[in-house]
Amino acid sequence: MSENPFVQVVSDQTFEENVLRRSDDVPVLVDFWADWCNPCKMLMPILDRLASEYAGKFVLAKVDTDQERELASAYGIRSLPTVKVFRHGKPVDEFMGALPEASIREIIERHVDRPADQVIATAKTHLADGNPEAAVKLLTEALVTDPTYLQLRLCLAQAQIAAGDAAGAADTLATLPANEAVLAEVKQIRAQAEIAASNQGGLSVDALRAEVEENPEDWEARLQLGQALLTRDEQIDEGLSLLVDTVGRARGQSAGEQARQIAIQAFDSLGQSDPRVSKYRRELAKALN
Repeated sequence: MSENPFVQVVSDQTFEENVLRRSDDVPVLVDFWADWCNPCKMLMPILDRLASEYAGKFVLAKVDTDQERELASAYGIRSLPTVKVFRHGKPVDEFMGALPEASIREIIERHVDRPADQVIATAKTHLADGNPEAAVKLLTEALVTDPTYLQLRLCLAQAQIAAGDAAGAADTLATLPANEAVLAEVKQIRAQAEIAASNQGGLSVDALRAEVEENPEDWEARLQLGQALLTRDEQIDEGLSLLVDTVGRARGQSAGEQARQIAIQAFDSLGQSDPRVSKYRRELAKALN
């Protein structure tokens, strides 16, 4: 089918080695196709050409679905062509149909290694060491040479939040294209920036807690305390509990609605896989009913 060294024909017997294990090293694009499928034939030369151009930064694996029906079924192939991107043994992206080359290139760019990846790794080490300022400096310089790399912007925004510059983090994410702005990971970090910004320049947690204890219906203090607690990893549970309690106590009032909105914002900042999200979503539903 192809003499391209970066293109392989894979079967059920070779899939684990040539796709799943290989994807630990580089992204593997798996093209599920069939000989009778005209769009598949339109797509093939584009994928082959890109595989040659990227010269090993990704591998293209072709699966003939007429010959490998069980493999196609295992990955839920219902339309041809379907191309799935595998990384570290799992499908992480996909597209269907004969997309234009520019669109395919955009998908590939989301997964191939880039020079900025090493910068990101170094910046994360700075963050783990408690030096967000160094991470911000490094990432800001890298962004000049690779301004469209989403992961670079996300890491910079996280570093800016850690450095106390929530407004800067919001600015970093403000110019993302529409197709990236709606991604869950972008929404998560943007919500983190908004929560951090809402607490900048406010009273200390201890002072706010004292105000709430003295007057449990001081809604403004409750909202400020909830937001402040959300910025501290070890106190997020307390913050969510306080906000949900405020929703119930202040039902029908603007403070109750504000508390609900802040809680939802917190859910976005944590990400849907965080077990606290499902827990407090249930609590929030109870408070609203």
